[in-house]
Amino acid sequence: MGVFTRPDSPWYWLWLETAPPGQEREKTDIRIGTTTAQRHDSRQLANDLYHRRMNEIAARIHRLPQGLPKAPTFAVFAKWYDTNVIAHHKGHERERDILRRLVQAFGALAIDAIDPATVIAWRTVRRMTGTTVEHFGGPKGKPRTFPPPTARTVNREVDLLQQILAAAVPKYFDESPLEDLPDLEVVDPIRRTMSAEEERRILQELPADLRAILLVGLDTLTRLKDILNLRRRDDHGTHLDIVDTKNGLSHTVPVSTRLRLALDAVPVDARKPEWYFPKRRVARTERDRRGAIAHALKRACQRAHVDYGRATFGVTFHWGTRRTGATRMIRAGGDKAIATAQRIGNWKDPTVLIGLYQETITAEMRAAVESVGSPQTATATPGRLAIAKPRAKTRRKRA
Repeated sequence: MGVFTRPDSPWYWLWLETAPPGQEREKTDIRIGTTTAQRHDSRQLANDLYHRRMNEIAARIHRLPQGLPKAPTFAVFAKWYDTNVIAHHKGHERERDILRRLVQAFGALAIDAIDPATVIAWRTVRRMTGTTVEHFGGPKGKPRTFPPPTARTVNREVDLLQQILAAAVPKYFDESPLEDLPDLEVVDPIRRTMSAEEERRILQELPADLRAILLVGLDTLTRLKDILNLRRRDDHGTHLDIVDTKNGLSHTVPVSTRLRLALDAVPVDARKPEWYFPKRRVARTERDRRGAIAHALKRACQRAHVDYGRATFGVTFHWGTRRTGATRMIRAGGDKAIATAQRIGNWKDPTVLIGLYQETITAEMRAAVESVGSPQTATATPGRLAIAKPRAKTRRKRA
């Protein structure tokens, strides 16, 4: 019978003679069409599909090698990727937040139907659309709408999408369709550091444990996640062991004199004596723990009359600790301090620190700008520019 139609259906149907009993009849997604041209073209598509399906059945019957299997939807494959890949990443919470957004956008599509044009159109809408949280802060919270994401955030989301599609190679396609998709252009901000005076005022507004947390980040360049995971057994007096880090490289950092005093001032919690900061670990997720520290720092900044948050070019925990500490080290030691700061902060790649060094105002830079207005570089006629007069052109006499 091959291709046939039914009076109760607008789609073409297939009769697959060699299919198992009860599976011979198969509905297609090809509409019959209304005009003569549409019916002709759709009939041709249905015939092509019929021959392809018959070949697939024959290949299974005779155990012949087949082509690529039918691609699953993005939602199905994303669930597999979450279980087998994301679950093993240290940043799995952040990746799962991104994954939920990607599933909302692409979940119904087959993974081999996601092409550059589809992603480019999606990220254009994404850059223009804010996010509304119906109950911000909890079940009884009020609605809150956040502004559209930055280009950097959208690039990070597309990066995860690319990684997911790359995991489907070569089973469902030969190469990821997003392999050569360029990122959106981003503008690197001038990042904030915390001044010594701001540090003094903020520390006065913090309780003992938060004061120690801030100084661990500032003096040892340790990330907040690793600070909250600090155990008392990791403290060896003159140095701390930082284990289970973001990049997987455990390391040891020296303890400054003031940090030693701050750590000694943190009381031991009788209920959880193994942790240094158990009260700051009560939130269920690491993201919520970091958020609680951010809110505590924000309140301290308000009391200390220090701007907080990137929107106001204010202090944040990361900029106020890891970035500020590394910048101070580089200012004190110049480019020679980059290697030392890299070891203390446990950066695999010194690129970040080189960028900090390039942003640092050095003594040579100050001398250079001061030299512009120095007496040695002033012209003979103060207040006036010496402009060379153009030499008059003379005609050459022809011989």
